[in-house]
Amino acid sequence: MGLVICSLIPDFDIRHVIHASGGYQLPFGTGKMFLKNANKAEDIAVGGWSLNWIVTAQGGQPLSLSCPTSTTSGTSCNDVRVAGQDPKLGLHTDSNGKLSWFGNPAAFQQPCELASDLSPIPNTPAGCIPLTGAKALGDGPSTTTGPGIHKFDLSAFKSFQISERFSAQFRAEFFNILNHPNFNAPGFGGNGVQSIGNSTNFNSSTFGEIGSTRFAPYDPRQIQFALKLYF
Repeated sequence: MGLVICSLIPDFDIRHVIHASGGYQLPFGTGKMFLKNANKAEDIAVGGWSLNWIVTAQGGQPLSLSCPTSTTSGTSCNDVRVAGQDPKLGLHTDSNGKLSWFGNPAAFQQPCELASDLSPIPNTPAGCIPLTGAKALGDGPSTTTGPGIHKFDLSAFKSFQISERFSAQFRAEFFNILNHPNFNAPGFGGNGVQSIGNSTNFNSSTFGEIGSTRFAPYDPRQIQFALKLYF
């Protein structure tokens, strides 16, 4: 069984990452702990089975939110996280009846626009935070995080000894067996996906809305069977 827990460098700072995989041969059938004296029919039914699994559980990727209004001409600007305000990250249905990730737009604001002497112009735009120096361009990148990933793949193998030379293996493989959807972050677009307009603008009613799942095509549960002959 393998288990990996790691943190990545800041620009790709997924704080919690767990990948676990393993296999287990079921203790039933001829020569095993249980039913070791099974007759041929019983051994065909319950002997030679093994289970294998892969589990992925990780937090969301860093997400940078741009200011609705630039603070100076020709520069970009990032949103500022408002102290004491919980962004209430989590999948929920918003007032538009759409799937959304940010539950509290008040947790985000932007710096005020700057005058010619680089001093902040109060309440421009409305509700802005007057900041100076480097902070006039907002917080650094990766202000917040998007949705995480949770997947569970499972397979069951059954081995048959046909003769001294020939054997066979039946496989049943279940990808995303729990049929759990994994979603892109708000504002994601590309790879044939069109983002929802203003979904990263905290002033918009569509703020936080999610327009697509992460793994194409939609990553539903998939089941496949196979039969292998060994000689």
